[in-house]
Amino acid sequence: MVLTLQNIILEMIAKGDPLADTATRLCLEAEKLVPTVICSVLTVDSAGIIHPLAGPSLPSDYSAALEGIKMGPTAGSCGTAAYLRSGVTVIDIEADSRWADYRHLALPIGLRACWSSPILDAAGEPVGTFAFYYRECRGPTEDEREIVRQCVHLCAIALDRERRMRAHRQRAFTDALSGLPNRAAFNAALGALDCGTPGDWALFVIDLDNLKVINDTFGHYAGDCLLKVAGQRIAAAVAPNPTFRIGGDEFAAVLQSAEALADLH
Repeated sequence: MVLTLQNIILEMIAKGDPLADTATRLCLEAEKLVPTVICSVLTVDSAGIIHPLAGPSLPSDYSAALEGIKMGPTAGSCGTAAYLRSGVTVIDIEADSRWADYRHLALPIGLRACWSSPILDAAGEPVGTFAFYYRECRGPTEDEREIVRQCVHLCAIALDRERRMRAHRQRAFTDALSGLPNRAAFNAALGALDCGTPGDWALFVIDLDNLKVINDTFGHYAGDCLLKVAGQRIAAAVAPNPTFRIGGDEFAAVLQSAEALADLH
């Protein structure tokens, strides 16, 4: 039975299915194996902030309430598991001090216990949690422990793949010299603009004069430094609107914020 779950999830990961869809299917398959539990998967970002990823059998408002919680020693089962980097079993949410700030979310929807396991990356840092909620005060059985071991491993694979794909996309849309979004990102941003409302956005295109003279006189290192500094200054001047390096000495900024458009008028 666990092998079937593994095959389903590994196939989804290999096919590149969206991370949220993969995590949701994982929860549903685990709940088939243990019909008395409710599963959830949370992610933890580099700042230790929790973000719900999947919890198909949980009320949506419960999952939404978990958004933005910071991991810590009294952050429920999941936030504490991520903080400690080890499993946390709370057999009575109503009485456990680690749930003091969150039991008002769980108890009204019938959640009485929660066992959470951290998902760690290759460096041992928390990147998520996998949890079993119970409608009675109890901890996990040995069979459940084995199921969760496999689920945590699958989650780690899925999250690592997502991280690698995100890094690949970032490289594809980032100019290596300036660190600004590149021409591909600029083209994508233009394609997403709504042209139905005149004056809803504005486009600035800026190029630097005499870059070749600087390269020929002081060397390409000086020219590269100039491009970096110019990009930083343009980006700071138009923030929070995006700035792009679209090639050579050319930069572009897409202005959409109300303040920037008001200044133009």
